[in-house]
Amino acid sequence: YDGLHWHTEEFHDKNYHLDKTQYAESLGYHLIHIFSDEWELHEDIVKSRLSHILHKSIPGVSTTVYARNCTIRELDAKEAASFMVSNHIQGSCVDQYRYGLDYNGKLVAVMTFGQSRFAKNEYEMLRFCNALYTTVVGGASRLLHHFLKGYPCENFTLVTYADRRWSNSDNYYEKLGFTYDGTTDPNYYYVNGNIRESRMKYQKHKLVERGFDPTLSEHEIMKSLGIYRIYDCGNYRYVYRPSQAK
Repeated sequence: YDGLHWHTEEFHDKNYHLDKTQYAESLGYHLIHIFSDEWELHEDIVKSRLSHILHKSIPGVSTTVYARNCTIRELDAKEAASFMVSNHIQGSCVDQYRYGLDYNGKLVAVMTFGQSRFAKNEYEMLRFCNALYTTVVGGASRLLHHFLKGYPCENFTLVTYADRRWSNSDNYYEKLGFTYDGTTDPNYYYVNGNIRESRMKYQKHKLVERGFDPTLSEHEIMKSLGIYRIYDCGNYRYVYRPSQAK
């Protein structure tokens, strides 16, 4: 459990959380980092995710359904975003393709996709989650392959990222057909009070537009405001190439 104030760059370097994760891995442990704002703002989501990671069902709360018994459908942006805000630790994001699984008239799983910002023929699996305390057996596979079957172009690459604060280097994505493609460097957020905020909010050009000194870097400006960075552990990157999967 990482309290935001005492885990910023004011007290630790950018690799502090990553070093702890790697050390735990060297001893055979899967270390999970929970930032304090996640617990304070999304306690049920954290508990649901931990119960899934630990394979511990909660009597009277946890539910298991099978994807083969669900109905798959395309979702509009509003419905998908609402589901993600309620069930995904990172909330919603901008996407282009959204699919869900209904079980007895209730939406139990959602997966979203969008075009990559970095490559023309690259798409990203942006979000996937089940309803709280719900295991949908085969749900991720069914939603993924529905997207792949419906997309008319075969000559593209699909990527996805797993947050290393939560995920370990298991073969979950390999089972879906992805190939491990490396690990990214730690990402950072800015700690503003009791919450983390996206670094995109504080890009230098936006700060300059607000009247800050253009000769200073983004980092220098933020430090002058007493707003410090907090670093995560980076992400695992996975790649799926539909043209090679046949």
